Amino acid sequence: MLPRIAAMFFFFFIQDNTLFHDVSEKAGIHATHRAIWDEDAPVPYDDGYLAAGSAWDDYDKDGWVDLYVTGNLDPNALYRNRGDGSFALSEHSDQLSLPDERSGGAVWADYDNDGWRDLYVLNWGANRLFRNLDGAGFADVTVEAGLGDVGKATTAAWGDYDEDGHLDLYVTNWSCYPECDLTDFSRSRDVLYHNDGDGSFTDVTGLLSFERLLGAGFAVSWVDYDDDRDLDLYIVNDRVINAIGNVLWRNDGPGCGGWCFTDVSARAGADAEVHGMGLATGDYDNDGDLDFYFSNMVRAMVLLENEGNGTFSDVTERAGVDYLTGEAVGWGTAFFDYDNDGWLDLYLAATGISPIFGKAGMHYAYHDMLYHNQGDGGFTPIDQKLFGETAQPTMGFSTADYDRDGRVDYALTWWNERHRLFRNSAYEGARNNWIAFELQGGGAIDRDALGTRVRVVSDDGLSQIRELKSGSSLGAGNELVLHFGLGRASVERVVVSWLDGEYHEYVNVAANQRCLITRERMDCERQSGT
Repeated sequence: MLPRIAAMFFFFFIQDNTLFHDVSEKAGIHATHRAIWDEDAPVPYDDGYLAAGSAWDDYDKDGWVDLYVTGNLDPNALYRNRGDGSFALSEHSDQLSLPDERSGGAVWADYDNDGWRDLYVLNWGANRLFRNLDGAGFADVTVEAGLGDVGKATTAAWGDYDEDGHLDLYVTNWSCYPECDLTDFSRSRDVLYHNDGDGSFTDVTGLLSFERLLGAGFAVSWVDYDDDRDLDLYIVNDRVINAIGNVLWRNDGPGCGGWCFTDVSARAGADAEVHGMGLATGDYDNDGDLDFYFSNMVRAMVLLENEGNGTFSDVTERAGVDYLTGEAVGWGTAFFDYDNDGWLDLYLAATGISPIFGKAGMHYAYHDMLYHNQGDGGFTPIDQKLFGETAQPTMGFSTADYDRDGRVDYALTWWNERHRLFRNSAYEGARNNWIAFELQGGGAIDRDALGTRVRVVSDDGLSQIRELKSGSSLGAGNELVLHFGLGRASVERVVVSWLDGEYHEYVNVAANQRCLITRERMDCERQSGT
């Protein structure tokens, strides 16, 4: 009897210490990412298009977040969440599969404020906007919307920069190589679109300095870095094409022939010249402002701490996230609190790279990194075996609590492999408290309420902020839910800061539930199994 008890104890001990499990097969995720051409590939191969994408949203509003993945050379796929831990290929997947095109990133947003999130897909060639038909299918409205930018798009981000209640869009384009010379930057510039509110968009890229648009963009995020309640713009560029550095545009409001964006990259200390690939934004040190982490190639990744005065400091080495090797390439990345202890942890997707750039098969297996936030400004790397990771060529990364158990899960895109879904099974994450918020705008605030900031103050004195955004990492769309770990504490108050300057405060909010915050009220629902 004792040996059996000991064996059971050992089994549960191992289970408790495994943070994430690969549940792809069980969940029914079978779509593939293919980027190495062979005779069966449905579309032409181009060595210069390094792209991957995954995006989460409850497109049919049944209460369970669904998953869209891009295949590059293979068709894209939309998976409907069944609510029992498994997914089924959506009956509308064919409308979004784009089998004759090469797709990279993807991101959901309700661009027309009708209450149903729409899908923007980034391609080598014309990008596509699909309007959500009330959960009953999708219509390609790219032409009438004017969003068919032709380039090699990698990441897109939605945000209402002029606060007119309609979501605008920024698209990063990496390069026109190898179809053009590496110095022909003008054919691959990024694009800024203004939402005209009637279903169409206007190219307003002219609001930005032309020379600062030519940096081979890989990642972008709308983010209120200076806490003045308007959305600024940060772009991560790849210096291998044009070494202009990363670019931070400060939103300075009306004027300048329409709207003023000021390049503050250098004065803010945010102009690093890196082989930039992915971008994470979040308040990792819980000091009330948003910090930046971006991935790199064959050089150390970079963590910029927001000093709260409009400037950033490079704290990469001090924080212990200076992942550095001459063979590694960092790709998708995000902050998220995997163990619900109240401190944002950090994930980095990584591949290796061959010495010959641009050759088929250039990516090979490498270890991803999961960093645990120690709460003192530093991070500790987690043993790969404890988060279910094996050396794989990982490029894409996105997060969602797909099973609504209060622990954040993630999807990975393995280069030239099957897409993967990892379920969060962290023991501490199950023991600790949490709370999550969905947001719904109205009036002068777009329906998705992107850019809205929520602060949670717990009864142990910890104060955390999250800002809602659509588009970040690398070609990814995380679930549009603000998730807070609480440790063993309870919620003391919740403060909501809308972009139009309104503030709402709520007290006596119970932990371990998901809440919907509108302009008028907060409604909460405790999750099953928590």
